[in-house]
Parts: sequence; C-alpha cells; structure tokens
Amino acid sequence: MDMTQTVAGSTTDRAQMITGVARIIMGLCFMVFGLTKLLGIAGTIGLISTKLPFPTFVFWLAVVLETGLGLCLVLGYKARYAAAFFAFYVTFIAFVFHGVPSDRGQRDQALKNFVIAAGFLYVAAIGPGAFAVENGRRKAG
Repeated sequence: MDMTQTVAGSTTDRAQMITGVARIIMGLCFMVFGLTKLLGIAGTIGLISTKLPFPTFVFWLAVVLETGLGLCLVLGYKARYAAAFFAFYVTFIAFVFHGVPSDRGQRDQALKNFVIAAGFLYVAAIGPGAFAVENGRRKAG
C-alpha cells in the first residue's frame, strides 16, 4: 500500500484538497503582485532599468505574466505549466534582483524566492490538486 493512501483513500483526498488550496493561494498572490505593479509604474520601471534592458517592456511583460499565470493557477488551468514557469521566474528574479549575498536583506529575499520556486516545482510535479478546471476535462482517447 502506498504511504499516501489509507484504506478509504482519505489521505489522498486530503492531499489533493491541500494542494488545490495551496495552488490557489500561490496564484492569488501572483495576481496581486502583477496588479499592484500598476500602482507604481514609474518606480518599478526605474528599478527594472537598473538591472535589465528594455525596462518598460519587461515591466508590462511581468504584469501580464504574473496576473495571467496567477489566474491560471487560481483556476487550475494548465497549472503544471504555469507553476513550472513561475519556478524559473522567481529563481531568475532571485539572481537578478536579489543576488547580493553580502547584503543580508537581499540574500533573505533570494532565499524566499527559492522557497517559492520549490513550492511551484511541487505543483508542477504532482499537478493542480483539487478545485482545478482541468480536473473536469476528460481526455479523448
């Protein structure tokens, strides 16, 4: 018997529910991150310009990706792909924007991003869990 299952399957059901709730929370957070960038457009573009080329393009790309893929996670639509992308995205951000190991604050922010990436990798590996629209679709075959 698999350690993740009980006789009635309740552990598996509980794990699916917890995974679904976690996925929704992660998606909501990234939707907020994307939308609140709109409250400080000039400042955010200014910050981006210190690290990357094409800061205006990067700003709008970040808004669209964080909001759109966050929504995909909330809905549980293509959640594995969204989570895999976010794992890469937050790791990239950790190195580009928080890659100053001698600065404790920046190092801690980078480490938090690595923890977030690990959560996204988990969703990418095991799937969206409960409450996902993709669970309602049946594959033709």
